[in-house]
Order: sequence, then C-alpha cells, then structure tokens
Amino acid sequence: MMLDEDDNVEVTVHNNMPFNTSIHWHGLEQLGTPWADGVPGLSQKPIEPGCTYVYRFNASPYGTYWYHAHSRGNMQDGLYGSIYIQPKSGTPNPFHLISSHDDDIKAMQKAEKNPALMLVTDWDYLTSWEYMDLQAKTNLSNFCSDSILVNGKGNVYCPGLDFLVSLETPYVQYALGNVPVTAKGCFPDIFNTQGPFLNYSHPELLPPAFQDVCTASNGSTGNETIHVDAKDKWASINWISGASVKSLTVAIDEHPMWVYAVDGHYIEPQLVQTLSIWNGERYSVMIQLNNEPGNYTFRVADTGLDQTISAFATLAYAHPTRKTPTLPYINYAGTNVSADIVALNTNVLPPFNAPPVAKHADQMFYFQLGRLGYAWRYTPNATMTYEMDRSAYQPLLWNLESDDAKDSNFALRTKNGTWVDLIFQVGWDTAEPIEFPHSMHKHSNKAYIIGSNSGQWKWPSVDAAINEQPGSFDLDKPRYRDNFLTNNEGPAWIAVRYQVVNPGAWLLHCHIETHIQGGMAFAILDGVDVWPETPDEYKN
Repeated sequence: MMLDEDDNVEVTVHNNMPFNTSIHWHGLEQLGTPWADGVPGLSQKPIEPGCTYVYRFNASPYGTYWYHAHSRGNMQDGLYGSIYIQPKSGTPNPFHLISSHDDDIKAMQKAEKNPALMLVTDWDYLTSWEYMDLQAKTNLSNFCSDSILVNGKGNVYCPGLDFLVSLETPYVQYALGNVPVTAKGCFPDIFNTQGPFLNYSHPELLPPAFQDVCTASNGSTGNETIHVDAKDKWASINWISGASVKSLTVAIDEHPMWVYAVDGHYIEPQLVQTLSIWNGERYSVMIQLNNEPGNYTFRVADTGLDQTISAFATLAYAHPTRKTPTLPYINYAGTNVSADIVALNTNVLPPFNAPPVAKHADQMFYFQLGRLGYAWRYTPNATMTYEMDRSAYQPLLWNLESDDAKDSNFALRTKNGTWVDLIFQVGWDTAEPIEFPHSMHKHSNKAYIIGSNSGQWKWPSVDAAINEQPGSFDLDKPRYRDNFLTNNEGPAWIAVRYQVVNPGAWLLHCHIETHIQGGMAFAILDGVDVWPETPDEYKN
C-alpha cells in the first residue's frame, strides 16, 4: 500500500478463509479510530468466514509500516503486506546530515518517494496451527523454519551439515556444548535452548522433516530483484521484518547503508554495512548508486541464535558492465566477514525532529517477561498467559467495565494526557540459562526507550532509578519507536515512556509469533476517563 500522509483510507476485508481473521495496521497510530486497529477481543470481533469488515483510518504518521493478520497464527501463514506513507510536503528530513550537496539531497528526496520495500519473512511447511500443536505435543519451544523470504520470494537451501558446522562461531559452539546443528541448520533441543522444560519434553515426537531432514527446492518466482539506475545517484531500501520466529541481519554487497528512519520515524542518520532487524521492526536506508553497474546481492541471515539459514535477493543496476563477483559483508550465518565491518548500534538511534519526552511520569507498570510452566507458554507478568481468543466476542473497547477490563493481571488503565512508564524485566527466573529476547510492540502511538541496564529492577519509580543509576537513562534524545527489544542475557531491564493521547483499547505484546500465541500479551486501556464510543456499524 502506497499512501500519502493524512490520506483517508478505507479497506474492505472479505474473509474467504475457513477460519476467523482480522487485519492490524502495524505502527499506524489510529488516532480517533481505535475500532480500526484490528485486534479481536480488544478493538473488534473477529471477522468470521464469509464475512466482511471495513477498516477506515487516517494514514498517519509518515514512514514505513506493514499490515498483518492479528488472529491466531494467520500472519505466520502469510497474511501480511507492506505499507509506505509518504511524508507531507514540508516535513523536515535528515538528508542534509548525509550529504551537504544539493544534488545528493534532491536525489535522496526523490528516492524516498519511491522506496524499494523489502518485507522479510519466514516460511515453514507446517501451518501455524500445526506448528503450535507440535509445540504443545512435544513441550518444546520450536524455532525452526524452512526458508526466509524477501517480498514473498525465495528458496529452500540445503548447503550441507559440514558447511553449516564450519560457520559456527566459538560462542555458538560453547552455547551448543559441541552438539551440531541439524540438517536445516536448526539449533538442537538442549538445555541452553529449552531450559529446565527439556526434562519434560518429547523431542522424539518431532517429525524428521521438521528439523532433521532438509529438502532443497526453488521458489516458482525465484529470488526478488530490485532494479536501480546509477543516474539516480541514490536509492531508498526500506526493510520490514514480518518474520514469525526469525531475527535477521541484512546487508547489501559493497553498498554501505545510511539508516535514516526507524519504525517509520526519521533519525539522525547512521552509516553502517549491516543491521539486525527483529520481528515487527522497520529500518529505512539510503544507498549510494556509485558502484560499477552490475548485479549485487542482498543477504538476509538469521542471527537470533536459533538457526543458521539465509535468503538472498538481487540489486540489479541498469546497463550492467561488471563481470566479477560482488564482495559480501556477511556470510551465510550472518557473521561479519572481517573485523572492520560496521553494524548498526541499535542502542544509539537519536530521533530527528521528534516531540519532546516528559522528564517525569504519572504511572509505572512493571512486566516480567519469560516462560511459564511450559517451554512454549510465555507470560508478560510471571503470573498469567494471554489467550489469543480471550474476550474475542466481547471486545474491551465496547466493555470498559467488564471483568477482563478490570483485571490488573490482564489490562492496565490510564488517564488521558498522562505519561506512563513501562518496565520490561527479563531473566527474573533463575532457572532459565539464556533469556530469549522479546520484540515488544505497542499498538497506537510510539514511545521512548529512556533506559536500560543489566540486573533486576528494584525501584518504585523511574525517578528513583535515575537518582541511583543516572548513567542508565537518556531523557535528552531517547530512541522513539513502537518496537522495544529486550536483552538476550538476563537479568536485564528496559524502561519505556509514552504519553496517553489516543483513548482506546490497545495491545502490548511480543511480536515473535510463537511468543504471542504462547501468551505474551497485555491489554492497555488508555484514557479511561474519556473513553470513546464505538460506532454502531462496528458493533454490529
């Protein structure tokens, strides 16, 4: 979907599938239209088979976004697509921080209007229902995929076990205890990947084709190709992670990337050669088209410490003359090919022209993220799991006084205009050897990542934490995002701050699909003092 900022958008969804669905517009604020956010049980009833739902909303804010199903595992099965919202005329941009030459700035402005949207996803031969059923049957946290796709295109690669083992770094070898990866490159089911739940698991129930047998195949459309012309001088490549379980690193052979927007919003540009992109995140980059015309390789590799797998696409120059192979920045495992490769530091992404953050908050909510009872069950607060169909036919947007809406283990409540702190703690369970990173996504307006550190959160407020650990916080230029990544080595915490400006029922959840399906979600009821009235057409 290619839109202009502040367009009024109407999308009619016909559900021709044999199961319920809904569509969420990931990253769009939905200011004044909470019934268009697309979450069954919060903003709407599910769209049943044979039924139709009309979404109406304003295209805001500017930037790169995407849409996807938000009902059970429909997204994992392929219901997703890209969205780009062109900034309105006169919006300040940071291109002068990349180059001071007028020709370059004009070329970048032109490139921004026609970006190459790179939606990277993962694919498995199992349906999402089968995938989750397999987790419940085996009591394993599954993370294996058959392929990574770029804009829905790709292949199943089987490079051989010897090759896969040769790519293991010393850290991976240590973590795996010298147990080799599987034929698909999947990390084995051992204590360091499954935790104490391994003692109660049944790996013998996994079908061989799931991770131990690799069958190569070529996609019917081949790999994605992005066409560019050197005379344009610059191209905008806008990365979107729609992956269900994979966390990825991307690079373009011999083309450094100027990262100029994150989760849709401009940042002070950062020059890198590789960047890691987690589930739900978006990164917009400018590349200079100053190489000898030819075909250069996009490389997309899983670097989430769960599988060695890659995908590829082609950057194809017009009028090619190059005959020699292009030089990569990363290998098949996503590891840098040399020590001087520069990766994006996601802890330092100062926003460009962002609204200011408040120095103090009115409320604080504390979340303990992790597994609960089973290897595949995930909790946002160490006490409960959020069932995907909970309140599906009694959405909280229509039922502010329901038992679910009043349950503090299930939903938090705020007042309009206030500032709210969200603290995400990982590693609270000492029985877990390695804590999975969680890509936490907040629906509606963006938030600021104002602090992070290792250890256990022990303070009654962020103010108290700042007094004791001022170096752990940044209130001057905090990152401005709608996705917040936790650390993969607990215990550790991050602090996020946002202002309540859009009354409604919103979801806060991990965007790793197996984690949200496993229960890691929480309801945010913003602005309960000025609660919106849902139009009758949406209730009916």
